[in-house]
Amino acid sequence: MKHYQSINDEDEEGFVRCQRGDPLATLASSATAATDAERSLRAMAHESSHFEDRLTPPFDSPDRPSSLCVGTFNLIATVVGGGVLSLPVVFERCGVAFTAAAMIISASMTYLSLEFLCLASRRGGGSSYGEVVRSAFGERTEEWVSLLLGVYLMLSLVAYMVLARDVWTPLVAQVLRVDVDGDYVLLAITIFLLPFLFQRTLHALRKICYVGFASICLLCVALCRGGLEKLEDENNDFQVEFFKVPAAEDLLFSFPIITCAFLCHFNIISIQNALIRPTRKRMRRLIQYTIGACFTLLFAFGLGGYVYGGSNTQGNILLNLPTTRDIPGDVYGDYYLFLLGRIGCGVTIMLAMPMNLLPCREALLEVVDVWFHHSHHRRLDVSPTTCRKEEHSCWKMLHRFHSFEPARDAGGVATEDELLEILTLTGEANSEEDANPNECHPPHASAIMIRQDPIQSDYVFRNFLTHYGGTLLIVAACYAGAVAVTGVAAVWSFIGSSMAFLVAFAIPCGCFVVVEAAVPGKDEGGDRRDGWMRMAWAILAFSIVGAVVCTVNNTVGFRFRRW
Repeated sequence: MKHYQSINDEDEEGFVRCQRGDPLATLASSATAATDAERSLRAMAHESSHFEDRLTPPFDSPDRPSSLCVGTFNLIATVVGGGVLSLPVVFERCGVAFTAAAMIISASMTYLSLEFLCLASRRGGGSSYGEVVRSAFGERTEEWVSLLLGVYLMLSLVAYMVLARDVWTPLVAQVLRVDVDGDYVLLAITIFLLPFLFQRTLHALRKICYVGFASICLLCVALCRGGLEKLEDENNDFQVEFFKVPAAEDLLFSFPIITCAFLCHFNIISIQNALIRPTRKRMRRLIQYTIGACFTLLFAFGLGGYVYGGSNTQGNILLNLPTTRDIPGDVYGDYYLFLLGRIGCGVTIMLAMPMNLLPCREALLEVVDVWFHHSHHRRLDVSPTTCRKEEHSCWKMLHRFHSFEPARDAGGVATEDELLEILTLTGEANSEEDANPNECHPPHASAIMIRQDPIQSDYVFRNFLTHYGGTLLIVAACYAGAVAVTGVAAVWSFIGSSMAFLVAFAIPCGCFVVVEAAVPGKDEGGDRRDGWMRMAWAILAFSIVGAVVCTVNNTVGFRFRRW
């Protein structure tokens, strides 16, 4: 399309010839902003993986601290969480062969949608999940999708808190030899996790990712060992159903669980922003390592739990594990191994909470960031003066409650001068008059964003009040929800059957199709991925149908289902 070609009007050799240097400190705010934006694009080309990539921070920035190993474990820790505990019941309901096929399909769709999301981010310059959506569908969708993502992650945090309470309460009661209130145990866990919940980057959480992964592997080993011992027991008449044909209700119940088990899309952009030398090849390798390792672990965990639990496998496999040392019928002597596994699972769930709260906080703060910046309010019925007054009032209040902020922020009212957005209308590049950032414009279909720093460097993210106050508000709201909810099944069912399909598949594929359609084809000197676009359309259609069908199934049959 013409608007994309106007930004990349030089061939690849022209970009490679660009000299390395610091990006422009500020981008033009006059009527010649579009022209200056083209110059800044060439200046920021660096030695990136591809001449059309718009990476934030720049490719060789010192603000990229994460190695390939750290980024991989950050993404693995995002995948491996409480949803893994429900995988054994999927094997029990659908059989081994069908579950394996469904996991392969879900893992493949997850891999492709992660690739689509990363490439859309590189094409459009988005530095967050919401900004990728903005580059495809406009600024207003950034607000709504960021709000949707924040709500989804808050519900996930509620589910994790319920699981943490259910796992740790009997362990604490067993140690203290008295009955304890699970809500107080959860409160103690939440207070203990506050230093991790206040962290600003995934890189700062890298060490707990290793601990969480090792902990869930411990429970997986315990389940596999217990399952093998049951298979070898001559008195055990349970037979593994390899080729069971699942009922429609079981199928619709199970696939959302598998979808939730692989979901990690809300952290992939942050990981790409922090990765050292984030070439397309290295990002693809990171995603491949993550999906491969998680598929192996989740399949072994689900199959081991199913073999151990047999026909009585529960929706939460921990309910099948022995809780006392000498229970009737415990002929396998696995109590201590399962005790360690239960502790490991509790540790994994605890450490998964910061991995979900950090993107949740960023998504909700992005809504605030978008709403109060006058540069986002391009409406014909609002004057630039009104836009600036709204923004001034917001930031003036934040400055008043943050008297000890650094000199970078204390000098005046914050504005979003870190971002220049090249707007497009019906596929045509805007004229220089339309690029004036001091004017309010009507909504546009797509945009290319040029940033020197990611959106997480904007003032609303740096501010002490919004960071710590927002974290405490989220934690308090999720804690209240966890106390009010009696079980986690309803939460997983809702977010897995509706919101997970949107966050994992529909939104990334939709963004990729729109952004990629603006890229010139190979006959025009571009590198548009037509084959990938067809796959994205197929996944998009499948995810929409799956979300509708699974949501209807879970909504209609909820009160009749026994969890």
